[in-house]
Parts: sequence; C-alpha cells; structure tokens
Amino acid sequence: MLANESIHDNNIVIIGFESSGKTTLFSKLSGKKRTDEANVKGSTVHIASASYGNGYLKDMPGINQTDSFTQRIVKEEIIKATTVFIVVRGTHFIEELEKLYPLIENTTKKIVLFVTFSDKMSTDGKQLLLKQITTKKLPIFITDTRHLNNDIKELVLECVNEEESLKPSQLKELLNLSISKMDPPSLFFERKYMGSFIAFICLFAMFVIPVILAYNISNFVQPLADTYIIDKIKTLFSDTPRIVQMIFIDDYGLLSLGMYSFIWAFPVVLLISCSKALTEETGLKDRIIDTIEPAIEKIGLTGRDIAPIITGFGCNVVAVFQSRSCHSCSRTQCISFISFGSACSYQIGATLSIFNTAHAPWLFLPYISFLLLGGILHNRLWFKNQKIQEHNFMRKAFIQKPSLKNFIYQVKVDLLQFIKQAMPIFLIICIIAGLLQYFHIISYLAIIFNPLLTLFQLPTDAATTLAFSIIRKDGILLINEGMVPYFLFQLFILVFLASTLTSCIVTLSTIWRELGFRQARNIISRQLITSILVALSLLVIHQLFQYSL
Repeated sequence: MLANESIHDNNIVIIGFESSGKTTLFSKLSGKKRTDEANVKGSTVHIASASYGNGYLKDMPGINQTDSFTQRIVKEEIIKATTVFIVVRGTHFIEELEKLYPLIENTTKKIVLFVTFSDKMSTDGKQLLLKQITTKKLPIFITDTRHLNNDIKELVLECVNEEESLKPSQLKELLNLSISKMDPPSLFFERKYMGSFIAFICLFAMFVIPVILAYNISNFVQPLADTYIIDKIKTLFSDTPRIVQMIFIDDYGLLSLGMYSFIWAFPVVLLISCSKALTEETGLKDRIIDTIEPAIEKIGLTGRDIAPIITGFGCNVVAVFQSRSCHSCSRTQCISFISFGSACSYQIGATLSIFNTAHAPWLFLPYISFLLLGGILHNRLWFKNQKIQEHNFMRKAFIQKPSLKNFIYQVKVDLLQFIKQAMPIFLIICIIAGLLQYFHIISYLAIIFNPLLTLFQLPTDAATTLAFSIIRKDGILLINEGMVPYFLFQLFILVFLASTLTSCIVTLSTIWRELGFRQARNIISRQLITSILVALSLLVIHQLFQYSL
C-alpha cells in the first residue's frame, strides 16, 4: 500500500520496461500538475503519481525482467488499479509485449495499450496494428510520446472514461502479428576494444564539464554577493545579540552560509541536470550505460545507479532523492557510493581552494581518483555478497534529436527537487550549526578526533577541521588557516579524511529519512572504517616510498 494514498474513481497505473517512453507518457498526460513520489511501505521502491481526470495516474518503476521484487510491487498495484496503461516500444513490440503479458494475463482491469517510438517503427508493422485497431476497435495508441499533442491527450482521457478495454486474450492475439524488430544502428560504443573506454570518457565528461563551468560561475558570483549582499546584511545585524549573529550572519549563519550554499550548489545542480537531461533526451545516456553496465555490476551497482552518482557531484542530497529510481537490490549500494565517492559542489570548491593555496592544484586529480577508487573498494568490501539482478535483454536506445520541452521539463523537475527538498535541509542545518558554534559544542567534539590525527601523524589543530566537515563539507576550508604546518602528503591525507570519514550532516539526515536509522547507521559506520583503511594504506605506501629513497 502506498503511503498517503487516496481513493479515486480512476486509479490508473502505467507499466513498461525502462526507456520505453513510459515516464515521458506520464509527464505528458499529467502536464504541469503537481506530482508526488510515495514509497511502498516496507521498501525503497518509489512510485510517481499525479492527478488525472477524476482519478490518479501512477508511473510504476521501469520493469527489469529479472527483478522479481519490482514485478511483485507492479502486480500489487495492478490489483488495486481500475485501469492499466501498457507501454511497449513499436520497434520491439513483440519482444516487450510478450514479457509484460504475464503481469496482466489474469487481470479483469481495463487495459489500454500505448505503442511508442512510432517514428522509428517499421511501416508494415504499423499498418498491421492500425488494421487491428480499426477492424476490432481496440483501445491502442500508436504514438511518439515525446510529441504527444492535445488531441491525443483528449482521446486518451475519453478512452479512460469509456468502457472499451483490451482483453488479455486480444493482447495474446497481437503477439501473433508479424511486426519486425527494429534495432538502432551501431555506434562506436559497440566497438570490441575501444567501446567501453569511449563510454567511460563520455560519462566522465558528463560531470567534469558541468562541474568546471559551475565552479567558474560560482567563483565569479561569490565576491559580488559578498560585496553587494552579504556585507550589507552583516551591517544590519551588527548591533544584534551575539547568538542572533551566530544564527544568521556568522560562518555558519542562515543568511551568510545559506546564500553561499545556493551560490555554490545551484550552478552545479543546474548544469549537471542539463547534461543529464540532454544525454537522456538524445538516447546517449542509455547507450553509455548499456556499454559500461557489465563493468559496474562487478562493484555492486547497476546502470540505473549512474545518474544519481553523477548528480552527487552537484548535490549529494538531490542524488539520494534521485536514487529512488534505482533497482531495489542496489539502492543502498548506490547511496553508499554517493556518500563516499561523489564529491559535492561545496567539497569540490573547497578542495580546489585548499590545493591552490598550497600551490599544488595538481593534487585535485589524484584526490578525485582516490575518492572514486575508495568508493569502489568500499562497495566491494561491504556489498561483495549482494546479488545484482541482471537484464536478460538489452534496451538499446535510439539516438535522436532532443525535444526542448522535454529537456526543460527534466531540468525543472531536478531544480524543484533541489529548491523544495534540499535547500530547506541546508538552511535548517545552518541554524543548528550556528547554535553549536555559539555554545562551543563543536570545539568539544573535535577532541574525539585527536587519536585519529595522532595515528596519521597530523597536527591536533586539524581536529576542528574534521569536526566542521561533518556539518558541512566546505568546513574543510579551515585547513587554509593553518597551511604552514602541513606537508603536501599530510594535506592530502587530511583533505581525504575530512571528505570521506562521514557524509555531511545534511546528507546523513536525508539518508536517515530515506532508508531509516538502521541503514543510515550502517552506511556511515562502514564508511568511517573504509576511509581510515584507505588512508592507512596511503600512509604505509608513502612511508615505504620514503624509506626506499
């Protein structure tokens, strides 16, 4: 049963495989109406929903043929539904309908069939279907969901309100039609030796280019915000009590740090969202994921986990929310990887500043490399026995011209998620951090890290940096205040520990909210152990190298 589910006259569920146009159909039919995401109680599976006509429209998770848990959830939702929208690609009509048929073969619910990718479907196959529609008056829509016009939307709504329905037996008859399969043309990703390498380079570019652009934008905007906004706000609060200044305008103030949070996070979230939406709209993302999926499955992840991990380089909180689209068997691994290996915009900006101040900007590349390597080792260490369910057929996507409307829609969804879900958490944490700073609680907490710093031969003054990095990852900027005592290797180890010992409290609270206290505790405790083990390994290697000189 879905949380907060309401009873409506029409409860419509949309089912189909990944990349079949199912979610695009959902967004087109629901229009600009408010969409909600509810979790299935007792699981991490989320279902998007929106009001539609005199009922509700629900977008089921994309089905993976071997994902038995998701199939069970879909079957349960079909039982509760009044109408089922089945979505199959016209280019793979027989293949997909044959695999979806067992889900509805015994249902008595109203069925409407949507055949997508009509522009890429074979002409003969389209004619065969049209003949069935006209002679038997079947509720079948052959369409390109990316360009669903208002006339089609009205016909769909009329169809929902009428009594006409496809019977399971009629669907079975459609499987006997001679509709040929249309595979997309091969790309360089399918090359035997270079394909995977090219795919990883493209994936790397998907986040590197937006991050570099966003960093330069934020670096340009921040001094202007300091001069024209922050400094003037601080003047207004100059005569207020110290506790008020701590909460609103100090280092972790609601207005000062809150604004910095927006300046440094928003451009990254925006540009990575644009990158992700563009590659999704063109079909490039699916082709990249299909190519690298066999490799990433070896570290306990699936193709669906790639998008949230990339988003994590903009904002970990938004990435955790986006992990709702992951397979139920890999979502915890995905969030764990995000927490450890996806450096958020604050973290990236802070580390670039620290390495530049130390006149060693080249350290950023090995830093990012060790974050990713540490994330891989982390997942292999803690999730090596976790079974990842494999696809038993490829969803090979077509490369196509992007739709501007769909592009804007996807970016808008990500930005609203950031503004409505992530930013409020950031601002609440700013208030909490200001109070902790006012009552000197952070200074007392820093003492906990002294044994760890002694182990890594680091100055105990760095304890405050580690403590502040738990609250906010840009807290590692405190390292700049004590730059002189650190050798480059010490600096590297300290930045690595501050980045990976735990996720920031904002991300941690989001993980707790999404997965529950027990899962959040396990993720953070395991991350702490992995971080120390990786840092110790680096220390041993460094010392052995020093002794060999």
